[in-house]
Amino acid sequence: MKTIWFCLSRHLTTLALFLITGTVLAQYSARQSLAGGEAPKSNIRTETATPFPYRPMNTWQGQRFIFLPCPKGNENSSYDDFTGTRKRKDYVGRLAKVVSVSDFGGRVNLEFELEDNGEHVRARTLPNKESIKGLLLLDDLEKARQQWKGQTLWYKQLSLSTYDERTDRLGSLNVKKYAPVKVVEINPGWDEEKPLRFVLESSNGRLGFVDVNLSGTNVHSEVRHLSRFEEFFLTEDPKQKYKWPAGIWQAIENNRVIGGMSAEQVRMSWGEPEKTTRTAAGEQWTYTAGVLTFKNGVLVNMQ
Repeated sequence: MKTIWFCLSRHLTTLALFLITGTVLAQYSARQSLAGGEAPKSNIRTETATPFPYRPMNTWQGQRFIFLPCPKGNENSSYDDFTGTRKRKDYVGRLAKVVSVSDFGGRVNLEFELEDNGEHVRARTLPNKESIKGLLLLDDLEKARQQWKGQTLWYKQLSLSTYDERTDRLGSLNVKKYAPVKVVEINPGWDEEKPLRFVLESSNGRLGFVDVNLSGTNVHSEVRHLSRFEEFFLTEDPKQKYKWPAGIWQAIENNRVIGGMSAEQVRMSWGEPEKTTRTAAGEQWTYTAGVLTFKNGVLVNMQ
């Protein structure tokens, strides 16, 4: 498929991350015209008011899915949960509607109808696992684009991923914590556990991506709380919300903590502690990087 619209010369190094997912976009468009402290901090959202509600597998009939792409080196691999041999290179980017769902002793059988040619394909889950490898709920993709494409978000991590299709290698792009990033595109990712790829432009014009799980649909329950949008992004500039001194923000942007920080400032830099303990010396927060001691909500010691 043609990917001319990605060809911006200043992005040659990271350009290849678009190629696979760009192919999916082109295929998707063509088929559209044919068809017409210790506990996890984020739990799956099940309320119907959210724009990205979780959809249990027994409610999938009538839902539309898109077959996910993969790195160049895996193009000859198969979509494992489907019966027969379903090569990725033959199905990537194709749209399929669920026409039947049935449960047999903890394994769910699903039948899909391909929208481009009416072909019927069948898939079956592993026992007690509510996911089918290699599929993304189309509704999540469309709503994510409507909500965030072209918008500025503030990135909570220290690096973005890059992909060079010529060498089939992943890389990384370092950024400051809470740096503004522009959402250039949202594409299907490579993994049903984090199936949406946010393609981002940093403040210096370089491109990278992060793969995100929005609704948790088609994500195994044990990892459904991971890779959520709120783990990676803020929708408002935190520097406008928190008028902290420049030295505090400099430490946070570089993922450091310094004496005199408030508990809230430490959370902004290092996140939630693995555990908290009250001692005679004060309240202690334990992280992989060390133990922090607070007195009256102020960081006084680091070990």
